[in-house]
Amino acid sequence: MLLDGSFRRTLLARLLLSVGPSTAAALLVAAPGCGGEPEAAADIRCFEWFEELGACLDRDQALDELRTIYPKCEDYIESVESDATQREGVCCYEVTSRRNSDYCGVPGRPFMLEGHRHTAAPRAAEAGWLARGTASGSGGRQPSLADLTDEERETLADGWLRSALEEHASVASFARFSLDLMAHGAPSSLVEAAHIAALDEVGHARLGFSLASAYRGAPLGPAAFPMPPGLPVAADLVALARAVAEEGCVGETVAALVAAEQRARAEDPAVRAALEVIAEDEARHAELAWLTVAWAIGAGGEPVRRAVAEVFEAAAQSLRRPPLAEAEAPRGRPAALAAHGHLTGADLHALSSAAVAQVVLPCAHSLALWKPVVAAVTRFGYGPTSTSSVLSALECASAPKTPI
Repeated sequence: MLLDGSFRRTLLARLLLSVGPSTAAALLVAAPGCGGEPEAAADIRCFEWFEELGACLDRDQALDELRTIYPKCEDYIESVESDATQREGVCCYEVTSRRNSDYCGVPGRPFMLEGHRHTAAPRAAEAGWLARGTASGSGGRQPSLADLTDEERETLADGWLRSALEEHASVASFARFSLDLMAHGAPSSLVEAAHIAALDEVGHARLGFSLASAYRGAPLGPAAFPMPPGLPVAADLVALARAVAEEGCVGETVAALVAAEQRARAEDPAVRAALEVIAEDEARHAELAWLTVAWAIGAGGEPVRRAVAEVFEAAAQSLRRPPLAEAEAPRGRPAALAAHGHLTGADLHALSSAAVAQVVLPCAHSLALWKPVVAAVTRFGYGPTSTSSVLSALECASAPKTPI
């Protein structure tokens, strides 16, 4: 699958040019590591709970509840692995989940802690996390519901709610990122950009909750974020660079390209306006990530280069893995859902793989952070025999570049 050519070429050029030729020339090829083969992921999931209801649900009951709250979207919750932890009006559980093929939201930067991804629980809400009229970037418009079935509205509400909760978690992720930068002596421009990105994610969350509320027909928002006490900062530059490469150079770059594809396929004006904002913001966040990795390598040297190279090698290895089988069939007409920003799991897997192969790895290769050693990625339009095609992206160098 080839991504939208204009946005793809422009983003690749922006990423290469944001680092700058002098920095790129200073980066040496690092020895590639080995990517793992994860099939299931452990994370923390929570739902709202009140003391008047007594103790939290047991594991079996919690599994049913969590599958109701997080249905048919990015992850399929396979099992609940821990008893409940109750705090601040929520019950939280460690769960094992796997990627679901019926993805219906917009990717965002996760809040990770000890290998677990944290999000707030959803809840009925007032207007505090809804978009503010024309200041939202969507012109205060609401999506059209006239041609949607009840099932399709529910699918879209689930998807945009899940997306909004991930964007809400991204606010916390960037807040921690700014602390990591300060703890390791980063320049003020990176710290400033991290705070601006956090504000962007507030806007993304508002857009997501607004769309989810429109499709559900009732206001939705987040419960208190399950922030652990004593939040640690990155232990050293190696840990910081590895996280930024994974969540930013790979994750945010993919998120920008996926949002651009969703926008290209969407027909509803309110959805297109929201995705226009998200795609551009995620592109700037990706630029910030590549700049941060370049700074960290310059400050930390060879150990940091090796850690970053391992991240890109793992991304290359991921292209060899087939998508997981569908957990269940999508609900609703594919064309109607696509018109409102919905992506199936098969679509998301193909788009994400194409984003890695057509932008992430070419950028890493051009900056001497990854060396292509297999031809498996050629089916996505990039491989050892087509490195010259990477440099053709610089034809877009005259495109306006948003400073960060």
